[in-house]
Amino acid sequence: MMMHGSRVRRRPMITLLLLDVISKAASYSSKTILFRRQPNSRFERTLLYSTPSFNVDNIVIDHATISRDSEDMWEDHYFASQSIILNSEEEETYQRATQSYVSSVVRDMSEEDRNAFLTEISTTRINETHQASIQGKDTYVDEPYRKLRLLRRRLPDPLWAQIRLEAKHILDTEPDAGPQLYEHILRQPSLVDALASVIAHEIGTELMPATALLAMILDQLQLSDDINLHLDLIASINRDPSKESTALNALLFHQGLHALVCYRVAHRLWQAERTGLAYYMQSTVSSRYSADIHPAAEIDGGLYLNVGGGVVIGETARVGRDCTILQGVTLGGTGKEVGNRHPKIGDGVILHCGACVLGNINVGRGAIITAKSIVTKEVPELARVSGVPATVKSIRELRKDLFSQASNDDDGCDLDCQMKKKYEIYLERFQELVDIESCMSDGENDCSDALDEMLNSHV
Repeated sequence: MMMHGSRVRRRPMITLLLLDVISKAASYSSKTILFRRQPNSRFERTLLYSTPSFNVDNIVIDHATISRDSEDMWEDHYFASQSIILNSEEEETYQRATQSYVSSVVRDMSEEDRNAFLTEISTTRINETHQASIQGKDTYVDEPYRKLRLLRRRLPDPLWAQIRLEAKHILDTEPDAGPQLYEHILRQPSLVDALASVIAHEIGTELMPATALLAMILDQLQLSDDINLHLDLIASINRDPSKESTALNALLFHQGLHALVCYRVAHRLWQAERTGLAYYMQSTVSSRYSADIHPAAEIDGGLYLNVGGGVVIGETARVGRDCTILQGVTLGGTGKEVGNRHPKIGDGVILHCGACVLGNINVGRGAIITAKSIVTKEVPELARVSGVPATVKSIRELRKDLFSQASNDDDGCDLDCQMKKKYEIYLERFQELVDIESCMSDGENDCSDALDEMLNSHV
């Protein structure tokens, strides 16, 4: 009873303390705190419970908005992925720049060896086995889609040539890596075959061994997927903060890239109405890479998935080109909607660690969702949002100094410029094959003639 009585006597004291805190908070309801670094700096911050009495367009709240004037490889990538083109009327137009990769092995070459290498990767080489299959009458090449795959392998791929070069360079310093490099790199005819070999051995089980997975992956992936995976790999290299990032390391060990390859296979299975196998791939990827990506989701190329850990992408979600998704990001539903219930992410969006975007809402191009933010409303283009719930903190200014300048001049073209042009030629020819594949899928008759013409001309 005494203890009970002591509780009763203490309650009024606690109540008084709470009333005192509330009264102090109320006294600050109209106050504003301003922090200034430099006279020209727009660095203002308000108390959470205050009513701002000034223009809030440039309010800075968190570290992500404070650092907007500093160099940020992820934020600057959106601008670097755009090209400025001057048309005949002296007006600026913008198009997506070609993302390229130059290996450190190539940079360290002598000028003579480098020129020889650049000439080599520009030359189409046909394997003797492939040449024999072209001349044969009763070979698998008579199937149109097999012809497309053959032409795909015959394209001079600058990225794949550099990956093979890096593998041979590693063998000189690390002979024990020979079995892995020969199995997954040097014995494979193309980049997609190498990715398929790596992933099949990673996620193979007793129920579905690596050999069966390898055949299924190569059978399901289409040429449009090949381009997307090419862009995904370059994104995994160029947007990785590590200085040790190479194309070879990304292909062999980047878990986010491997999760994307598995998703693209599952997506094709889902479109073919093989939903059981698609769900099996999703479950396997979830347990192996800790990424839960629904097979029905739509993801364009050039996605940088930092790691698979904790990433959830819902069934009706859509992710645009050249996006960056860090660990723990959720693109989910609110639980109050059915059907089309997941977000649509525009091109070049950055979603930082732990960000959640919920509901059937649009996130505009080039927007940034800061860490741990919860977004439930539409996000405009180039906006930086933060908070729970997230609100717009600032609008990013276009930095044209970072834009990729298109140039057709060969004079003064350095190694990066030369390599970029080779990527452009490669992707242009690759796109021709994708167009033929799309034409064949639509059942048009003119596709076979165009395909035979490309095959006979050796591309």
